[in-house]
Amino acid sequence: MKSPNTNELTLEVAVASFLADLAHANRSAHTRRGYTTDLRRLLNFYSGRLTAITTDHIRKFLDTCTHLSPATVARQQATLASFFNWAYCQELIETNPMTRIERVKLSAPKLNSMGRQQIEKILAAIPKSEARDRLLYRLIFETGLRIGEALAVYIEDLNLTTDDEHVNVVGKGGFRRTVLLDDKRLVAMLRTYLKQTGYKYGPLFRAQKNGRGGPLRYQSVQQKWALCCQKAGIDCTIHQLRHAHATELVNGGVSLATIRKRLGHKNLQTTLRYAEESDATADAEIRTWRRQRHQHS
Repeated sequence: MKSPNTNELTLEVAVASFLADLAHANRSAHTRRGYTTDLRRLLNFYSGRLTAITTDHIRKFLDTCTHLSPATVARQQATLASFFNWAYCQELIETNPMTRIERVKLSAPKLNSMGRQQIEKILAAIPKSEARDRLLYRLIFETGLRIGEALAVYIEDLNLTTDDEHVNVVGKGGFRRTVLLDDKRLVAMLRTYLKQTGYKYGPLFRAQKNGRGGPLRYQSVQQKWALCCQKAGIDCTIHQLRHAHATELVNGGVSLATIRKRLGHKNLQTTLRYAEESDATADAEIRTWRRQRHQHS
């Protein structure tokens, strides 16, 4: 049952409590920033009592978001759904105003494949003096880590035992997984980087070159990558590093179950998006199958 003063609770206070719970649940800083942005947008539209919000309020608010991209609107709706579900479970509201809101449906975005040769050209555009950035982007490319996962790696997460090098990663939803570091060049870069920096513990990628800073910021990493791509004359998003890694695994014959585990996907359906092989690869497989069939006929 709701406490007597629940009816007087403002949306602003409820939002602050919700965001505090996210922090206590160890949700990533990137996730919390997204929730904060979306809920601040709602607060700019409505600042009254939480219990007074109706489905009609939500619909009118979403009407003010039509200038945003479909993906942003979908995220906005997902944030509202999470917030009001939390409020309902906390017995702060008697009914959830989101239950009758039709959610925006997005078709899966087409993932443009980027070949190793193109990515190597971009990586080569990073000055050798910027060892931290060279290692960061190489790590994402050779392991398929998400940007946030790579930035959250601590020295303590690394195991550089010869022939068993791996990194422990905290993925979406706080799920942990172990990712094999199987690329020899990447491992060599890691060893050299740790030797040169003298890092023994703490964030692997730090905001200050003197090592006293905290983890790098998501935005600065994206901005630097964009500059590298511009310098190389290649249009490539940082997420395409992860996609390129997954595509290499698919084209190399690695099972989707293994790729799913490596990338930290909750559902196999997500992994299937990366399995869109190029026509050349598909044609090569068909030709190989045809030759083998003729040899045995």
